Amino acid sequence: MGRQLRLLLDCYGLVLHPTGPTHNLSGTLDAIVTHDVSGRPSHVEVQDTGLSDHFLLSWEVSMARDIPPPMPITSRPWRHLDIQLLRSALSTSRLCRPEVWPSDTDELVALYADELNSLLHRLLPLGHFVRRQRPSDPWFDKECRDAKRSTRRLERAYAAANRRAAAATSSCSTAARHHPATAVAKAAAAKAAWYNQRRAYRQLRHHKCTDFWRGKLEANSSNPRQLWRMVD
Repeated sequence: MGRQLRLLLDCYGLVLHPTGPTHNLSGTLDAIVTHDVSGRPSHVEVQDTGLSDHFLLSWEVSMARDIPPPMPITSRPWRHLDIQLLRSALSTSRLCRPEVWPSDTDELVALYADELNSLLHRLLPLGHFVRRQRPSDPWFDKECRDAKRSTRRLERAYAAANRRAAAATSSCSTAARHHPATAVAKAAAAKAAWYNQRRAYRQLRHHKCTDFWRGKLEANSSNPRQLWRMVD
């Protein structure tokens, strides 16, 4: 049973810390589990209070949030990729010339990878960036995260509706121009929904931040030293 528990914790990146027996029959029924080894608890104590067959398990752990160092990454600026230019380059590459395709499957896969990498290196060179991570603000709770997720989802929906509207109004085919007004109306509705949600999200962040710090100030109003430490 203990091995299965350790395997389960390892699958989720959790660490089981030793505590010693926590039951009056020398069994370990209570455990301390943290996310990683860096959060190792200190001052672990097992005390028999006499109120139950389970012992009292207490420990201390640092709640300080360490900001990870900047991480250099290499990526392509996919937002700047010109789809039409990529299609034109693909149409003139060896991928669109069956007469030069090798008969061997492995060679064909290598040709596919080499051609695509060559085109991407020419049209969209690799860039070097530095990703800086920072912990969330203490007042940024689940409600704020859900509102942010909804705002991003509506933003993507508006971008997609706007592209469909542009394609419907600029296309020369009869089928695409059959209902251009409907596509434009849907794009306008998607934009309004995104703007309303973005406004509500900003107001929610403002209220959360204001209420959090107002509560901190009121709770420490009688302790000037703690109040100045909190402000710092």
